[in-house]
Amino acid sequence: MDNEFRFISDISSSINDVKKLIDTGVFNQSNPLFKPALIQLLILARDLTYKSFKLGKTIGFTDDVKVSGKVTDVTMLIKYCRDAACHIDSDNHLSIESNVLFSFNVCFGKANIAQIGDTQFSSEYDDDICIFFGDQKIYLKRHILRAIREAEAFFKQHYKDHRLSHFLS
Repeated sequence: MDNEFRFISDISSSINDVKKLIDTGVFNQSNPLFKPALIQLLILARDLTYKSFKLGKTIGFTDDVKVSGKVTDVTMLIKYCRDAACHIDSDNHLSIESNVLFSFNVCFGKANIAQIGDTQFSSEYDDDICIFFGDQKIYLKRHILRAIREAEAFFKQHYKDHRLSHFLS
């Protein structure tokens, strides 16, 4: 099998899976499938940002990203949160600042959900969903979906004249 074909078809599949997942409307407060859907979305976002990186384009914005330790930009934030969501024994569930387990806590809209010592866990936006993993937080729209859109735009530009470009349209 042609490795390039597989790489491009994997990108196309991940992008299409993201769109299907978003179109389900699963990302709301009352949906019991929110958590597994978020895990799947983090896996797909990690796949797309990593493939973009492999092709020479880091999705590297830092807007609303708490740059700390291994988290240097949104690509590494997505990896950090994906690792926490997929690995129960990951230290990414621990808040180093407050010395507590703080994982998969969700804010729908602007809210303060906890204060532990001097550490405040809050979401700053009414129009977004914020998920906390340890000391990090990730926004659905501002981080995950924006990173996916930027990766998709890069892939379309990168492969615009490629024989397999129709997979990305």
